[in-house]
Amino acid sequence: MSHRHCAVLAAWGTAWLQGTEPFDAVLDAVGTGSNSVAGPGFERADVPPLSSALSDWKRSGTPALRLALPVPGDVRGLAGPAPFRDAAVRNGQAVFGGPFGLTCGLSPETPSSAPRALVWHRGPVEESSPDYVSLPDAEHELTEAIRETASLFAQRGATSWLADIAPALSDARRAGERLNLPASHPPRAVRLIAQAERLSAVFRLLDADSTGEINVAGMRERAAGLAPLRIAVRRALIAGYNAAAEVTAT
Repeated sequence: MSHRHCAVLAAWGTAWLQGTEPFDAVLDAVGTGSNSVAGPGFERADVPPLSSALSDWKRSGTPALRLALPVPGDVRGLAGPAPFRDAAVRNGQAVFGGPFGLTCGLSPETPSSAPRALVWHRGPVEESSPDYVSLPDAEHELTEAIRETASLFAQRGATSWLADIAPALSDARRAGERLNLPASHPPRAVRLIAQAERLSAVFRLLDADSTGEINVAGMRERAAGLAPLRIAVRRALIAGYNAAAEVTAT
């Protein structure tokens, strides 16, 4: 199951609302097993949260779902009352449609060996302007950010900044081959998502890096150098996963 659950739900849920994918395909793609549970905002804990949400979106006449990837300091496209917005920022993801939105995160760790549950949080949303990012603009921003970051690495010494994670980079580059998208998703968006997901996988490696090969000052410098590229990657993911919703809106 992808860690980017709201992104997968936005793409597959939109495909279902547009009539290009069956209901069960959405549930299978996002994952609705016993580890997916209803959290705050759901009236009934015994009803699968995604089945309930999808049905309510359909009944409300929602034409498409939209992804938001909020981070502290940048919550563009994020709607809802404060508790829901706080949960979305904490989880780094949310999906919106019509009168409500969802976010999700893992349940707290426990001493038992049982796997952590994926808890869905539902909240009403006020009318708000979506964080519209066009595919061409996102592609251009990502290309420029990659070029500028590569230039910076060349100036500072890419070997010293990446040597400690080099063995894992090969697998990270394959992240773009493991996309979970409906067949109807716009091909241009699929290509952009693949590129962004490969870079996102590299970021996860860097964020988890604890080899000690780079000192604290070096890690701070590396993080600062990668900050513009992180923004471009996040914008590319938003544009890519929301591409079908933008088609619906035009």
